[in-house]
Amino acid sequence: MALSKIDAANFLTGTIPSGNIATSSLAAAATGKVLQVLYTQTASAQTISSGSYTDLTSMSLAITPSSSSNKILIRAGISGELTANDHGFGIGIVRGSTAVLTENTKALYGNGITELVARLPFEFLDSPSTTSATTYKIQVKTHDGNSVIFNRSSVSFLVLMEVAA
Repeated sequence: MALSKIDAANFLTGTIPSGNIATSSLAAAATGKVLQVLYTQTASAQTISSGSYTDLTSMSLAITPSSSSNKILIRAGISGELTANDHGFGIGIVRGSTAVLTENTKALYGNGITELVARLPFEFLDSPSTTSATTYKIQVKTHDGNSVIFNRSSVSFLVLMEVAA
């Protein structure tokens, strides 16, 4: 059986001869690409004692999608410090003034635990359907109205990625 010839010159340039790829395959390859990435983090301690969603300081970013059909992938890690009387905290994402995600995450305690520092990671894929600058912000709330200290001994972060649809 004969071996196929490999065009070594194209390995160096990364060029694929156009005769080897169907036009429809090229269009499909353009979807799913990450077009832009924005990142912020904060280590500024903030105490929240509210059972209602409250903005987490320095945890907002504005992104301008290049197409109204593109998606925004939101990734975050929120750091909270709880004591024995706290039962956890909830996380929310707001796009502009619209809540797009609310998570009532709880961190519960067993006997003898007096303090817990937790970074809760999460992801959410949003469809803002716009090409205007859009601000996303993280909000948090406490369970049972007790105090939770955010970002005292660890940082929280927020990442926005525009994904081609």
